[in-house]
Amino acid sequence: MAHLTWNLARNIKVSDQKLYELIKYCLMKTLQMCQLSIDLMKTLNKDIRWHGRGKNETAHYCGNCELEVFNILFVKEVEKKHTVYCLDCAMKESSILEEFVVLEEYTMEDLMDTYDSFVLHPLPSASTSYA
Repeated sequence: MAHLTWNLARNIKVSDQKLYELIKYCLMKTLQMCQLSIDLMKTLNKDIRWHGRGKNETAHYCGNCELEVFNILFVKEVEKKHTVYCLDCAMKESSILEEFVVLEEYTMEDLMDTYDSFVLHPLPSASTSYA
């Protein structure tokens, strides 16, 4: 849902108040989680590597609990395959994330710009003209 919500915020104009509020709330919570993850990585002296995101790349899900993982990916090699974990599952594996590479798909600036530019659009006014 996080990737879908961010794509909606980037690509559509929303005029429904309730939908706007729900999308904005999801954006805020995922943005908050990204910042908390970044702050934690600084505390652990763990580098975050730029990974970027491909145009049609699918969403990532935790290889353990199957939770959608947005923006900050915790990657570990398991049986010669790179597996993405959510923060909680990664921390359960290692409290200092010693075998994990941490990747970032979007800059915080890009996410904040998207958040700030997502606004409620007024419904087009129906002008009635009488002849």
